[in-house]
Amino acid sequence: MTNSTVLNSQPTSKSAQTPLGWRDSPHHFGRISRALHWLTAALVLFQFIVVLAWRAMGENTLTIFLSSIGPHGSLGFLILLVTLARLGWALSNRKHRPLPPPGSSGQIARIVHITLYGLLLWLPAFGLLRQYGRGGALQFYGLELLPEAERNITWMMAPAGLLHSPLSWLLLGLIISHIVIALVHRLWFRDPISARLMG
Repeated sequence: MTNSTVLNSQPTSKSAQTPLGWRDSPHHFGRISRALHWLTAALVLFQFIVVLAWRAMGENTLTIFLSSIGPHGSLGFLILLVTLARLGWALSNRKHRPLPPPGSSGQIARIVHITLYGLLLWLPAFGLLRQYGRGGALQFYGLELLPEAERNITWMMAPAGLLHSPLSWLLLGLIISHIVIALVHRLWFRDPISARLMG
């Protein structure tokens, strides 16, 4: 009887006691933050799958099919929109969100997240600017946002032409590192950091 009482009186974590809501809380990210996070992950993953498939196999039935599902420019524009939504939601929840871990690990995590957000904004934004500068039509899944025109605006095309590819690989490297660190925290250290977003 005593053992049963002791076992049942063990404290549970605050995050386990707090129900998951739509908004963020100091103990975990809410449903909207989680949905936007995983939507971003899915879009970026598919973007890299399409790019890597084209680099590995060239034009064939599979790569044409993948590109029809996720045209590069349309996916980039969608990633830009979702990232802006994430930033807006993060700002509206800034006083309620979980704090980063203390110490140097928290500072590194903060720098990595800021860099990820910067790249998710920069890459599609300057890709669209390059498309506009060279006169190409801007389309979003067949919907024409801007018609094709004769343009050759060097300053619009140059940044993406110079940096789009290397920064894309930097983004991929940061994402892989982000996944590895999250798994280490969850499986090795068994701390609650990853649970704030993953359940």
